[in-house]
Amino acid sequence: MSILFGQCEPEFRVTTEAQLLLLASATSRHAPDGTFVNTTGRLGMGFQPYHTHPRSTLEAQPILGASGNMLTFDGRLDNFVELQTLLDFRIEQPSDSQIVLAAFERWGAKCFARLTGDWALALWSSSDGILYLARDHAGTRTLFYEEKDGTLRWSTYLEAFFTIEVERTPDEGYAASYLCLSPKHDLTPYKGIRAIPPGHYLAVRNGAIGIERHWEWLAEGRPSYKTDAEYEEHFLHLFEQSVLRRTAPGVPILAQLSGGMDSSSIVCVCDRARRAINPTPELLDTVSYFDDSEPGWNEKPYFSLVEASRGKSGLHVDISLRDRTFGLPDFPLAPALVPGTDRSSLDGERRFESLIEGKGYRAVLSGIGGDELLGGVPTPLPELANRLTGRQFRQLLDQATKWSLINRSPLLGLLFDTARFTANLYIQAYPKIQASPPWVAPRLREQLLGHFHGNAYMRGRWRRTPSSISNGQTWWTILETLPHNIPATLTRLEYRYPYLDKDLVDFLLRIPREQLVQPGRRRFLMRRALKGIVPTEILERRRKASITRGPLARLQEAHQDIVRLFKDSRTADCGWIAPDRFLQKLDETVNGAELKWWPALTRTIALELWLRGDPMGVAV
Repeated sequence: MSILFGQCEPEFRVTTEAQLLLLASATSRHAPDGTFVNTTGRLGMGFQPYHTHPRSTLEAQPILGASGNMLTFDGRLDNFVELQTLLDFRIEQPSDSQIVLAAFERWGAKCFARLTGDWALALWSSSDGILYLARDHAGTRTLFYEEKDGTLRWSTYLEAFFTIEVERTPDEGYAASYLCLSPKHDLTPYKGIRAIPPGHYLAVRNGAIGIERHWEWLAEGRPSYKTDAEYEEHFLHLFEQSVLRRTAPGVPILAQLSGGMDSSSIVCVCDRARRAINPTPELLDTVSYFDDSEPGWNEKPYFSLVEASRGKSGLHVDISLRDRTFGLPDFPLAPALVPGTDRSSLDGERRFESLIEGKGYRAVLSGIGGDELLGGVPTPLPELANRLTGRQFRQLLDQATKWSLINRSPLLGLLFDTARFTANLYIQAYPKIQASPPWVAPRLREQLLGHFHGNAYMRGRWRRTPSSISNGQTWWTILETLPHNIPATLTRLEYRYPYLDKDLVDFLLRIPREQLVQPGRRRFLMRRALKGIVPTEILERRRKASITRGPLARLQEAHQDIVRLFKDSRTADCGWIAPDRFLQKLDETVNGAELKWWPALTRTIALELWLRGDPMGVAV
């Protein structure tokens, strides 16, 4: 992705080009296509292009409008033709940034809701002195900001904030979320630095900062289709459109191919669309990861089946968790700015970099979101809750009976679970927070609860149906898992997520849940729509097994190294954990007495390694 950065000073101060170039110096190695800056009084913006699609080469940013508005825009505007028509553009081939600037001048901040695609932007409104920072509905680009002593700085990469001589301290709210495996929302690892939430825009005027949503994820209103075939046709149209938007000609693209339904469908639908245009097209390159150490998680037969079907092999990468070291990495350039990198993961980055060296890849297709949005988890609770709140008691009983028979579970138990599920949706904005790890300091859990209580992501849920609220919770859970939020240390490619396309998501969040899941039949719509496109063995594949053997084996093998690591613990020095309780649970886990804490154990180890790696001189 291209890099946006900038600075806005209070009245009677100025932003200089030298200050902007200092911000740019931290990210220049990720910007092979140059650095460009522009200043006007107290405002300055910078742009480091990273061309990944044909229209990106039309850009010349920062762009300054005739009325004095200034814009930097990173991304891909998928509905540019529609907007060109609405705005009556006279230019034959305007850039995306020109269209966005014209849209703002026509509709003001309401224009953000009209933008379809993967994007982030910074926009200065000269007439009223408001700075806008915004991200698309799914947050497919990162965008951070910090206000200090009246100066507001922003950047798509955290590195830019470390060019200023300011002592950095870890954010305890972030640490609480990280250690307890809970959503981080707008938090970053650093106190004072925040992220623009996906689907929102920040408006800054005279030092006052406000955040507003521009996209509604608590979706209501259903499509008026009468037959299953109509739902299938619409889904396939939107999905193919999404894939084509993200695989247009340009720089080489690498598609992840795991052998599961989501990544396989992306590759197969792209092949089908390209062959409809050209019988002998250039097919996507793929990369497949596998781990032979996990029982039930051998992906080779499945991604090999897709490769054989399309007649093209891809890159294969062994990511066996049995090789994990939990050791402090030797960073070649600069420490990782977010937790999660250890010696083995950095070695994995190096292996991947060697595989793609010289191939020119700049973008990666990811299947994240398909499982959650298309009914990968076969639960009837949202549908039954709708019947309950709608007082459709006969339909509730009929549906509950079908699910009870399929799952061989008591009917009364399912009805009780439905009532409890419904009540929890309206009482709390997010699913019940998991019991925090017993070694985490009590004050961190209190911070976590306060963060949940204060967030506005689920406001207005009282007016929504249970399935709408559940879909909203699922949506924000998906966004926490997107890999671009944990940037690679060496090579940073642009991630694209076909299942998170705005038009496709709007459709999937509104259709009746029984289109997605039936008793004993998950992925109901997807299997029907993609029949004959994706190999049957993939469509009818059972849900992937969970990964447990590799992580547990590595905890056992590295047990003594971990013990030594926590004898002088940085996380304990911060007051975040009780190291004795941590080591006790570690012993119980490696001895097989209690296995549920292994994900939280590995998170705590990752945070400890991050602090020891001295991320840009963080004070603890």
